[in-house]
Amino acid sequence: MTIVVIGGASTAGRAAGAGDKAWPARLASALAGRFPKTRVAVLNKGVARNTARDMVARFEMDVLAHKPNLVIWETGIVDAMRGTDLDEFREDLQSGIDRLKAQVPEVMLMDMQFSRRSILISHFSLYLVLMRGAADINDVALFPRHEIMRGWSEAGIVDYNVHGQDELRLLAVRLYDCIGKGVADFLTRRDPGSAPQ
Repeated sequence: MTIVVIGGASTAGRAAGAGDKAWPARLASALAGRFPKTRVAVLNKGVARNTARDMVARFEMDVLAHKPNLVIWETGIVDAMRGTDLDEFREDLQSGIDRLKAQVPEVMLMDMQFSRRSILISHFSLYLVLMRGAADINDVALFPRHEIMRGWSEAGIVDYNVHGQDELRLLAVRLYDCIGKGVADFLTRRDPGSAPQ
């Protein structure tokens, strides 16, 4: 089984400092533990600062060429930060979903990370709403990363207000591990929002 993950900096694992700490690598590890007799390849195609449109332009070479069984498309934050027109963002999502569904058996969207700074982005919540709507209309799964991470914050489980490179890196490693395991839970129909360890 081949899973291709396409996304931005958080998919690439940049904040954790190494690709093996990125959430797709943690997903691969979690799936290997659950299905030891099944070979599951998780290909990480994360590129920082890509918009949804940038990623769609990469689909042919970075995604479809690998003939995946499942594609996980993480997007939204760069569009929100750049203030991409909401209608354009909706069209880019639809174009990408159409392209993927034409050739891939299973498609899953993943929305943005939660952070205290995200609420300062104009219309941030509308990009989340558009992603949920696109998933519903097209009958594709949506991993609600933003909601899960916000829940951890509101419950006092995770303190996102850390400072310094070492603290930020350790937080990223912890969060990516939990997100990777959460996606594995989501794919195997378990509760993806369990508390980080």
